[in-house]
Amino acid sequence: MRRNALTPAAAPMLALGLLLAGCAELRAPQAGQPIPVELLPASAEPLRAAARMASADFVNEGAGLQDRPAEAARAFGRLEWMTAVLSTDPRYDALPPGIAMALRGAAAETREALGMVADTPPAQATAALAAVAREIDAGRTPQFPPALFPAGNERSLQRLTRPGPLPQAAIATGQAAEAIAQLDSGAGWVRGAGTGARF
Repeated sequence: MRRNALTPAAAPMLALGLLLAGCAELRAPQAGQPIPVELLPASAEPLRAAARMASADFVNEGAGLQDRPAEAARAFGRLEWMTAVLSTDPRYDALPPGIAMALRGAAAETREALGMVADTPPAQATAALAAVAREIDAGRTPQFPPALFPAGNERSLQRLTRPGPLPQAAIATGQAAEAIAQLDSGAGWVRGAGTGARF
């Protein structure tokens, strides 16, 4: 029986094809953060809406969130989502790098205020906070996942109800909203030194 053999020209072509396939896989965008449909208006562009709402949520260091646990849960969930997106999505590279850094500090501040585990993945934090807000809105006692909120339901609800001043969140969300508005009103969104598309 005759075996199939690669011709001298076919071997390099096969290797090149495998190399290109590998490069394409590396270039393929990774799955982004799930958009929190319960936390953002359905008709709005998510990042801009999140930035506007977060800036309003944390004005006066979040004073308007005190004694409003459902609103606080939604605000903290929006902050988690926006922080993750601006820290990982290359479409927003035109924003100053300090914005994402400041938002990460803000998310750390709100996690500490809530007693949330510090290294919780953002998507889990967002989903858990959205669920807490949903339960409160329905008149039920919210259940805080113990893996994320080790202090338990009662203490976690107390912290959510009175999270205290959140100065880092106020500063970071205000800066993010301002930076996005400036790029929208100026020459547009540019990635690094090259020209990029508006999002």
